[in-house]
Amino acid sequence: MLEFTGENEMEQSPDELWPYFTDTDVLAACAPGCKEMTLVSPHEIEAVLAVGVGSVKPEFDVDVVVTRAERPESLEMTAVGHAPRNEFETTAKMELRETDDGTTVVWSATADVSGTIASLGGRALKSVTNRLVTKFFADLQETADEGVEATAELEAAPEDVTLETDG
Repeated sequence: MLEFTGENEMEQSPDELWPYFTDTDVLAACAPGCKEMTLVSPHEIEAVLAVGVGSVKPEFDVDVVVTRAERPESLEMTAVGHAPRNEFETTAKMELRETDDGTTVVWSATADVSGTIASLGGRALKSVTNRLVTKFFADLQETADEGVEATAELEAAPEDVTLETDG
């Protein structure tokens, strides 16, 4: 199990940022390696992500379920990704905390990774993940700064909705 945590300072208020974190068009544009993202329902997303770790560059078909959405304070998602000889399961959580200068985004994620990509080791995966997360927040901040229109699309799934996993 890999664990990731971090904080990012952003200039807008949580209310102003919420639509950016919950608009699939914005998320697709800001997520490094995202080739495609489709809103299936207000709590389900399907995406195609190409992520490279060293010489391994799988393209994952990803299913995401929003498990918690409390506007504008917190968002939680679970995701399962499948690629040839690779797969992952992850849970990501994010809190938007208002500050005098905008918002502190506190985030954490856990991931189970298996297959060829896992053989590269936790250190390589963490390094790549930290680089991708840094790029995501920088791109999202730039999008918000430019005033790109964003619409809050995501909401929490009913309690009986879960991700189907092959494992």
